[in-house]
Amino acid sequence: MYQWLSIVPLAPLLLLSVGACEASQTDSVGAKVGRHTAANEPAAASDWEKTVTNEQVPISRQFRNLDEYLAHLERMEGPVDGPWYKEIRPGVYELQTGNLRVLGDDGQKQTFTREELERKFGFSE
Repeated sequence: MYQWLSIVPLAPLLLLSVGACEASQTDSVGAKVGRHTAANEPAAASDWEKTVTNEQVPISRQFRNLDEYLAHLERMEGPVDGPWYKEIRPGVYELQTGNLRVLGDDGQKQTFTREELERKFGFSE
C-alpha cells in the first residue's frame, strides 16, 4: 500500500506527458502542422509553387540600390575570396576576385562603369 501511495502523486504528470504526445501539432495560429507523406494527402500544388528562394528574386528587388548590393558583396564575398566590386575612381569599379582570378581576355582586371553595373544587376536609378 505504501508503494502505491508514493506513485499516486506522479499520476498527473504521467497523464500530461501522454496527452502531450498524442496532441496534434499546431503552429502559432492554430493550424495543423505536419509533413505530407504517402499516408497523408499530397500537398496542394499552390503550396510548393509559392515557395520562392533568393535565387529566384532579381537582385534589384532584394536590395534597394546598387550601393547596397555592392556593400553586401564586399561584406559577404570579400572575406571568402568571392567576386565583389571595388570603386577605384568615382563611378568606375574593378572586379575583385581574390584567388579566383577571373581576368579579361588580355589578362587585366575587369572594370565597369556604374551604369554598366546598374544595367547588369537590373537597377534603374
